[in-house]
Amino acid sequence: MTRRTYIRIISFISFLLFILIATVMINTRLMNEYRNKLEISYQQSLSELGENLNNVNTDLTKSLYSNSDGEIYDISRDLFASCSVAKNALSRLPVSQLELANTYKFLSQAGDYAQYIASRIEEGKTVGEKEHKNLKTLLDYSEEICSSCEKMVRISQAGASILQGEVKSGENLPVSALSNSFSNSAKTFEDFPTLLYDGPFSEQVLNKKSKFISDSKVISREQAKQIAADALGANPSSVSFEGDDKSNIPCYTFNCARYNISVTKQGGYIKSIIYSGLIKSSGISEDNAVNIAGEFLKSIGYKNMAESYFSTENNICTISFIYSKNGVYYYPDMIKCSVSMNDGKIVALDAQTYLTNHIQREKFSAILSEKEAAAKVSPYLDINSVKKCVIPKENGKEKECFEFSCTSTQTGEDALIYINSQTGREEDIMILLHTDGGTLVK
Repeated sequence: MTRRTYIRIISFISFLLFILIATVMINTRLMNEYRNKLEISYQQSLSELGENLNNVNTDLTKSLYSNSDGEIYDISRDLFASCSVAKNALSRLPVSQLELANTYKFLSQAGDYAQYIASRIEEGKTVGEKEHKNLKTLLDYSEEICSSCEKMVRISQAGASILQGEVKSGENLPVSALSNSFSNSAKTFEDFPTLLYDGPFSEQVLNKKSKFISDSKVISREQAKQIAADALGANPSSVSFEGDDKSNIPCYTFNCARYNISVTKQGGYIKSIIYSGLIKSSGISEDNAVNIAGEFLKSIGYKNMAESYFSTENNICTISFIYSKNGVYYYPDMIKCSVSMNDGKIVALDAQTYLTNHIQREKFSAILSEKEAAAKVSPYLDINSVKKCVIPKENGKEKECFEFSCTSTQTGEDALIYINSQTGREEDIMILLHTDGGTLVK
């Protein structure tokens, strides 16, 4: 073999090795990219599963607290939809690797039972003691599964890899007890008992024009600037015009230091306040914060506002206020106000819901007495208090109700039950969530 031939062979082998190494490196990079994308997809699906399992848990709880076949029918439809969406999220996860097989079976049976409940009501049958016990059993399993999934989400968010098997459900539901032996069609379920299965109405901001300010006089930009300065306790010279808000409630918007504030062009009402700074410490009590917020609302023209619920997070106390007159609480007319727990300064205001929905209403005209309305509440709930209120419905209408604050005799949870004051129909159910920061609803 000549030297030239030897060099050619070495060069050819080197070239092949280069191609091989390059191919391996490219494939490795592509594989890593694929694994990263798959991991991200798994984490997103796991978060989605957790959210929908919470929805399932909420629907089951409301079913347990309801004493109205019509309301249970609506909740059952929501429950079936929640189960379907949760199963869809679960189908995008490595079920066996995460030990989630029993969760899929639970969701199948919970969805089946929701259909069964709905079909009973459609046939004119009532939801009795037997069905109520089954719902309670389903809820017990739902809470266990939700807790397990929440832990998985936290572990995943902390950096653990689903692909590498660092995230497990740890669910201990017996497979035999969650046997998915029946189809989605209507069934008698005769053997079913042996199987072990943030303020109220805050999202009811309707996409409509504000009647409240429609007849109010249009103010100038300079007048709005003075109103903004007064609300912030600032000199008008430090307030600068930012632009026009052309939404359903047209506003002038201004900047002042770290504040952004919007003033309605008609009537000159403060629609919103946003503070962009951080609150690093806490120095006042929550009761003090609630009082400060209430006084602030009065000072800017929002009168007769009663505190409803509050929540404290990141040294900011956010309070939901509801318009109240003659002992009636009008939930469509809500304002959220946030107070710095450091120095008591107002750091946020959202009056969109109030400005959208506030109108002069007829006098509260109940046909039922409080006692008659209380008889419509589930016997599995102990009534703690009652008040008159008006609540918004998804169709844009409002309903006069008695709001019963209750405690479940079975779960110990607190809930709000809304009974129509004229028809006795159960209009809505809100589950209260008591946290270290305050009380929320779902």
